[in-house]
Amino acid sequence: MFDFSTPVNRYGTYCTQWDYVQDRFGEADLLPFTISDMDFETAPCILEALQQRLTHGVLGYSRWNHDDFKHAITGWFANRYHTPLNPETIVYGPSVIYMVAQLVNQWTAPGEGVLIHTPAYDAFGNMLAANQRALLASPLLKTADGYAIDWAQFEAQAARPDCKVLLLCSPHNPTGRVWREDELTRMAHICHQHNVKVISDDIHMDMAFKTYIPWSQVAIDPHWAIVSSGSKSFNIPALTGAYAIIADDADRAAYLTQLKAAHGLSSPSILGDCPYRGLQQRR
Repeated sequence: MFDFSTPVNRYGTYCTQWDYVQDRFGEADLLPFTISDMDFETAPCILEALQQRLTHGVLGYSRWNHDDFKHAITGWFANRYHTPLNPETIVYGPSVIYMVAQLVNQWTAPGEGVLIHTPAYDAFGNMLAANQRALLASPLLKTADGYAIDWAQFEAQAARPDCKVLLLCSPHNPTGRVWREDELTRMAHICHQHNVKVISDDIHMDMAFKTYIPWSQVAIDPHWAIVSSGSKSFNIPALTGAYAIIADDADRAAYLTQLKAAHGLSSPSILGDCPYRGLQQRR
């Protein structure tokens, strides 16, 4: 983003946040604090990339598996978080929740459990219920300094035979906790000990005031995925599109089979990767 002082009136633009309050909540006179987009213009470098594509005049089928898309992501992690990523581990998806759901279905069977720190983003619970997976809650402890992990309870849940995946939110939504390195390392050891795979939803990573640490920096084994998108950081959710770093070759191949063959999503929105290319060119 570039300008946080000039809000834009979005009424009458089919805006979910402002035009559909009555539709979503049954009352019109409410302030919509439940949706995470912003009333500011999108950054000029992104708008310019979109305008270049539209000026070309052809909106045909596109692809995501190219250096411009992948290097925008690896470059962002390297420059902002000093974290090297292998571009071959990066895959596309239409949304973060779609990608999380596919990985949950890939790594669990119906009736098996997914461990989640609570309170949690409501879409996690809805997604698990719709896919017949059990939500194994690990309630965070409210302290004078914020929220903390109940380690005894967390490990007890991870040790359950039906616990197959930790669905981590990093930074945590809704509490805003930015997990410290020692906390992430301890979670990694517990998950490794109990053969629990890890899906880390890192969509809010760029909005952290404390040091965000990607899961790749603490992972002990390759059975993990980081899922994210530029949609929150750059206020572009309507363009759709997300990405994941899936470390294990077989896990990544299985995900791509679901994406392309099972769900027919091999071609992304032609405008969806424009922001990444715009940001790459801007750096």
